[in-house]
Amino acid sequence: MSEEKIARDIETRKVQKLGSSSLFITLPKKWINKWSIKPGDKVILEALDDGSLRLIAEKAKTNAGRKTILVDVDSLKQPLINIIPCLYILGFDEIVFETKKDFNKKDFEEVLYISKHLVGAEVVESSEKKIKLECLLDTEKVGVESLLRRILNIISKRIDELSKFLTNSHTIHQSGISNSDDLRKIYLMLLRRIIGNKYQSSSTEYYRNSLILLNISILINIDYIVSKIYQIKDNFEVSPSQTDMLKSIFTSINDVLDEIVMSALFPSVKRISNGFNLILQIKQNLLKIKDSLPNSFNLYLEDLVNLLENALNNSMCGIFLEDLPWIEKDLTA
Repeated sequence: MSEEKIARDIETRKVQKLGSSSLFITLPKKWINKWSIKPGDKVILEALDDGSLRLIAEKAKTNAGRKTILVDVDSLKQPLINIIPCLYILGFDEIVFETKKDFNKKDFEEVLYISKHLVGAEVVESSEKKIKLECLLDTEKVGVESLLRRILNIISKRIDELSKFLTNSHTIHQSGISNSDDLRKIYLMLLRRIIGNKYQSSSTEYYRNSLILLNISILINIDYIVSKIYQIKDNFEVSPSQTDMLKSIFTSINDVLDEIVMSALFPSVKRISNGFNLILQIKQNLLKIKDSLPNSFNLYLEDLVNLLENALNNSMCGIFLEDLPWIEKDLTA
């Protein structure tokens, strides 16, 4: 594989004074010509934690940092259907597959299939020896918060459906829990937004995004466990005495999920404390009905609670990225 890289020029500019207090520097002529900058055009200035200042031409931002990769299919040891999501997540805007042999019908079908399951991905060129995809998703316009909320909403709704299903007060449609296409699309969008981000600006953002990455994997596993509980439902009946307790447990699980997501985005001591209190409450309620439920059901619920606890621990780390009065920063850094 070979990645197209953008050469960078470095030069020194003298800071000059304008009027009584303003300072300015001139823009490099080569940069002006490359992006056709004219008087009145807007530029984006981004101050970074390391003291550097990033300058981006607004009208060229969609092209600046564009990532292209050329893949020699003949040397690949993995099918295209496995390769494409990885390159999508890594933020490549243009993915080109080439072969000296010939692509077969299955290759084309696989590429078309996977492109339909990646938001913004589209096959723009195909021939016997070349397939080209463009990923038109502008990660700058996709908010991490909105994607996390959408994932939370999907999983929370499924848990609500499961609670109603288990207590015999609701009949779920066949596609209810098995259709995870939307969740996977949003999951991959979020991975691309974080991992493939070309404009990540600070160490705090980097660490917070790392914690979010850990937690979205846990959220996907939680959704998987919920789907497995659906599958074993027909193996036992929930008694009237268990109904209220199960409703309470699943309501608390959804409340913990909300605290996990929101405290990852907006670190809060109060939310973290509430999350751990809810988990303790869930554990106590599970003990009350454990002996009357099938072992497989108990194991799934225990796994669910363990995942919630791990995710909440990850979110708690975000508190220490904040400038809180009771935190003494690492003076050795």
